Amino acid sequence: MAANRVYFVQHGLAVDKAEDSERPLSKAGVQQTKKMAEALRDSKVPISSIFHSGKLRALQTAEIFASTLSTSPSSTIEGLSPNDDVTLLAQKLGTNEALYIGHLPCLEKLVAYLVTGNENGSITTFKNSAVVCLEKHDAHYQLQWHLTPELL
Repeated sequence: MAANRVYFVQHGLAVDKAEDSERPLSKAGVQQTKKMAEALRDSKVPISSIFHSGKLRALQTAEIFASTLSTSPSSTIEGLSPNDDVTLLAQKLGTNEALYIGHLPCLEKLVAYLVTGNENGSITTFKNSAVVCLEKHDAHYQLQWHLTPELL
């Protein structure tokens, strides 16, 4: 049986709240996200589906990944907003090779929880548009790789 992998992405760089309260992606955020999505495509990272928090910057990030990776349109899912309870989404991670796009501090807490069972642990530091890959082994996940825009 193939390993169960999941991917987590912090939304692309957004404009400041003072500039636009909806916080859409900035020009740099769009470029950075496209570059990251192209890296996944060129590396043939299999993405089966894409989920996001529903906030504009996460939706825009999801649309860029979906378009670049030629996957189905993204779907909104609860549990990826900044202060969401990470245990709720952790129980729903049944889709293999799914990409989840969300916010801090939720993503860092979620990855820590999945790897160690403790959301207050420190496994990795997210950056805008960065991708973290976890692979499930028994009850917990293991960090497989973490790709940041600076590495591209």
